[in-house]
Amino acid sequence: MKRCTIILPDSGPINSLWVADRLNLLLELDMRIVIVDAVYDELTSDLSYLKDAEVKDFIDGNSPPFVIERTDIGEAEREKRRLGQKLKKNAGELAMVDFVSDEGGLERYLKANEPVAILFEDAGLRVFNRPPNLHLISTVGLLRGLEDVGVIASADEVIDEMLHPSKPGRRPSDARKFTDLPEGVDEPAAIGSSWKP
Repeated sequence: MKRCTIILPDSGPINSLWVADRLNLLLELDMRIVIVDAVYDELTSDLSYLKDAEVKDFIDGNSPPFVIERTDIGEAEREKRRLGQKLKKNAGELAMVDFVSDEGGLERYLKANEPVAILFEDAGLRVFNRPPNLHLISTVGLLRGLEDVGVIASADEVIDEMLHPSKPGRRPSDARKFTDLPEGVDEPAAIGSSWKP
């Protein structure tokens, strides 16, 4: 049974898990995973780059649990790309704001009276007004939780691989930076639900 819906508001968690060659952990959650279209486009825009190609194959090959949510920003950016026009640098963030504020977006998932978790790396995301059954969890917080429940043996090993890439096709420039080490962020919902990976 799906215990929660995961919302990915930015590309950070996917990029970090790819660097560690652990995208499979998202499937271990056995939860619906929602990505806004502009973030998906950012993640998969350059198929000559190994990360983009592998992430596209992973998401497209696992739909569900992945769901790509359409936004007006994402649609506009795809049209610009088709016409060869300059794209917005912050299209993913703008699309997420669109998704969070639109009645057909995040609110639709929250109305189901089931917990929703935002999995993020962008610390600026934490400033919006949270509905009661919305959880906030960082990539590091997720890994700590997965270790706590025995899904992974060591969060530190996965985090170390993200910080010091050594897997095939990973470059030193792929190294991730986290502002929430060592424990990560795991902010529970105010009321209405509890969450564990």
